[in-house]
Amino acid sequence: MNERSLPASPNWYCSRCSDVNSNGLLGFGAKNVIYLVDVSASSCKITGELAGHRDLVSGFSFCPHPEQSHICVSTSTDGTVHFWDSSNKTLMREQAAHPNPVSAVHWSPADKNLVVSGDEKGVVVCHWFHTGDTASFFPEPRTIFCLSCSPHSWKSVAVGYKDGMIVLIDVSKKGEVMQRLRGHDNEIHSVAWCPVAGEDAFSSRAEDGDGADGVPTDGETGCFLASGSKDQTVRIWSTAKGKGVMTLKLPFLKRRGSAVDPGVKERIWLNVLWPKGRLTQLISSCFSGELVMWDLASTGKQRWSLFGSSSEGQNHNRIVFNMSSVQLRDGRELLISTSMDRDIKCWDLESLGCCWTLPTLGGHVYALTFSPVGVACLALGVGDNMIRVWNTLSSQNQYDIRSFWQGIKSKVTALAWHPRKEGWLSFGTDDGKVGIYDVFSNKPPQISSSYHRKTVYTLAWGPAVLPMSLGAEGKASYSLYSCSGEGVILQHDPSKLSGAAADIDKLIRNTNSIQHKMSQHTDLSWKPDGKAVAIGNEDGSIDVYQPPHLKLLCSIQQHHKIINTLRWHPDHNAAPELHALLASGSSNAIIFVHDLRSVLENPPEEPAVLTEAYRRLSGHTAKITGMSWSPHHSGRLVTVSYDGTAQVWDVLEEAAISNYRGHTGYLLCVDWSPVDPDGIWTGGRDFTVHEWK
Repeated sequence: MNERSLPASPNWYCSRCSDVNSNGLLGFGAKNVIYLVDVSASSCKITGELAGHRDLVSGFSFCPHPEQSHICVSTSTDGTVHFWDSSNKTLMREQAAHPNPVSAVHWSPADKNLVVSGDEKGVVVCHWFHTGDTASFFPEPRTIFCLSCSPHSWKSVAVGYKDGMIVLIDVSKKGEVMQRLRGHDNEIHSVAWCPVAGEDAFSSRAEDGDGADGVPTDGETGCFLASGSKDQTVRIWSTAKGKGVMTLKLPFLKRRGSAVDPGVKERIWLNVLWPKGRLTQLISSCFSGELVMWDLASTGKQRWSLFGSSSEGQNHNRIVFNMSSVQLRDGRELLISTSMDRDIKCWDLESLGCCWTLPTLGGHVYALTFSPVGVACLALGVGDNMIRVWNTLSSQNQYDIRSFWQGIKSKVTALAWHPRKEGWLSFGTDDGKVGIYDVFSNKPPQISSSYHRKTVYTLAWGPAVLPMSLGAEGKASYSLYSCSGEGVILQHDPSKLSGAAADIDKLIRNTNSIQHKMSQHTDLSWKPDGKAVAIGNEDGSIDVYQPPHLKLLCSIQQHHKIINTLRWHPDHNAAPELHALLASGSSNAIIFVHDLRSVLENPPEEPAVLTEAYRRLSGHTAKITGMSWSPHHSGRLVTVSYDGTAQVWDVLEEAAISNYRGHTGYLLCVDWSPVDPDGIWTGGRDFTVHEWK
């Protein structure tokens, strides 16, 4: 059963890739999936996903009519348009109406059966939901960036183009252009119709130099239209006159809140939203993540109010891509925003305060691990070059998560908490970097001066071995060990990361008089009491050594493929006879568990060779990528695999207890909750983390 999860990040640079329906269900496109989130309560809950697109989701819109508000439409860069039933999460219809990537879509607020989509070459398609018919138009040979159907007439559609042109077309007349609205000189990111018909709300003084050609639309009173452009202005247009009546220049706001990675160049993205029933209030995004509410009737100098100004850190700190609003049955009016900072935020339109934030993930989840000291503090290593630290027990906020990006600049592929020092988190990256963060300070991480040539796959804290154990007698000193893709294990001195790290193979060769070429190392695991370390190798062998000289105690010859993961049974609570159990997973699908008690209690003169496993766990169908012993039950293990499932085992019985299949794609990491005996957390290739029981 899925409890909480962190979804993949909403797609960037799409004009409408998220929407919320009248029941408070939010849908947003992330990669090629649409995630569904219930936003109607005081905190959000992810309720499922719509999967079926082969390519990136480029647009998403719910039907705005109450009787079919559960039906939604999505578009993709592969040219397809999908209709879904969000209540049972099924695909109702797929249409390949576009020959080009679709860039915009909207379900008409004026006709429950009309959906309009536009593509990168300028083709506009009308989809009639009840009949399945489509009609294609080609009003302008330009790249469509956004479009919006009028709430007052099903015939009128506003289309915004890459070159700054906006046209109003009549879809009842084969897409005939009724007006061309000229004034912007750069990409149109968003167009929004005024929810109230008529044009006598504020003075219709045309802006100087705003040209327009076209005729007033047939006997209609017209309606205001708002547009947001890369030229840093929001414009209000009279659709009857085909002229601009107001230009709003974005305010330059002094950035507050957290610092931002300066290495990422930001374009501006200017989204506009005209909330239902509000004639003179318009919401727009701003330069770097702020949201502002414009008062169009105001004649004063400052015509805007800032969202999230009541307290620090409420705002997005990167550009906002999408906004959608909803009036819930209890009277609350909410705004949902998605941003380049990978947060989804919910705002109260009365107070303009932030109600909650849902963090999302922009890469594979390579590592997840609970702190042995800070209760229920979960660290995530993600392929979007960031570490997340999640306080999973926070009573105020289910998603109490902080992000760390400084000094990383690469995919985070390995993590390990210090066994004693609260907040000390070591990390490894895919470009060979090893560092240590103090997650409770605001300082950048310490970085080891010794880099690996390839990806860091494993980090482990353990007792210092020679030469670093010299002079360390009497004090509980830990070294940090890193194992990487070139097959080397380095020992780093955490108190002096600027010093050279030591390759432990030198000590292993000296102590054990090894002359031959050793197999490359692929994983390591220290026994919790520090009395032995297991090292997995590329040839499938596992060697167990005794510190501080790393004397070889035994070699396990069981797997025949590369060792991916090793885990010792935890000491606490377990029966003493289980303390020496070592579980191992390789690129074979079988997990072996070895009982090393006799070797550890009576170290042999010559290294023992073990070829028989204590227990053998078979059930996965692809390589094993991670495992975790339960800290609550003796002899219970969870494993994850490239087969996309997580499997819980009763090791002594060699029995599979349960299998979790909530992810799509292969799994990469797993950890058992330190506080919930039934709680397990998994992460994988689908850019998500799941908590399940």
